[in-house]
Amino acid sequence: MVRKVIIDCDNTFSIDGCDIDDGLAIIYSLGQKDVEVLGINTTFGNNKLDIVYPNTISFMKNIGYPQIPVYKGSEDSYEDNEAAKFLVDMANKYRGELSLLVLGSTTNLYHAWLLDKDFYDKIKDISLMGGITKPLIINDKILNELNFSCNYKATLNVLEYGKNIIIATGNTCLDGFFTRERFEKLKAGNDFEKWLYRNSLYWFDREKCYFENHGIYIWDILAAAALLNPSLFIENMVEVSPDEESMKSGLLLGKGEKRKVVIPKIKDVDMYIEHVYEQFKTFGKSN
Repeated sequence: MVRKVIIDCDNTFSIDGCDIDDGLAIIYSLGQKDVEVLGINTTFGNNKLDIVYPNTISFMKNIGYPQIPVYKGSEDSYEDNEAAKFLVDMANKYRGELSLLVLGSTTNLYHAWLLDKDFYDKIKDISLMGGITKPLIINDKILNELNFSCNYKATLNVLEYGKNIIIATGNTCLDGFFTRERFEKLKAGNDFEKWLYRNSLYWFDREKCYFENHGIYIWDILAAAALLNPSLFIENMVEVSPDEESMKSGLLLGKGEKRKVVIPKIKDVDMYIEHVYEQFKTFGKSN
């Protein structure tokens, strides 16, 4: 059975100073068998919506999928939010079959709920990248949480009403570290792998300069892999309790109502990383 997926993201792949992980997660998702990406929704997070939206349209053309529609979200108006309307339409069309991969601000989902209070009841599952369970520290530097905290009210809405929620937290994503040495092997691959290598180097350079890392964390791929290839993970059911104050910093453990979510942990890091690279290779061969 083909899995229906909508990717809701703040894709800034190729924008100077901005992360590449959304773009890599899109590529990863498109490379999966028996997965149909119905559309790409854009939101804010890594950058402003007016930058993310046109960048994502260009990105989809560059990777050979211009036919997949890209919808623009909204920061404040649910009535003008085309991405939210698309979510509602697809939830009605594929009731109980639709999976959501949410990689940036959760605003579009909140706006979909404002348009249709039964929205979450029609969704099969939601995989989110964001949130922390403790301070996120990389080489003695604190990295502020971004996705959940940039619209904390929207995130609280998703966590309150959403069903079958998977969360790739910032803390768990630290397990999936991709070394520059391993990434260099893409240079000897197919044309797509070489393109991906050239267009990703700027982020490796930024991470080396800012965090003194000889590699990168590709946060969003973990959320995609946990949704589409759960056998790679230990399915940890965790009780979280966010409230408005804790969610302002993305902290999932506050004084709010307790609820259970899945926070997956990678079973075998080497196997996981090799799996991701294999998906890049497979994607390149099919395009």
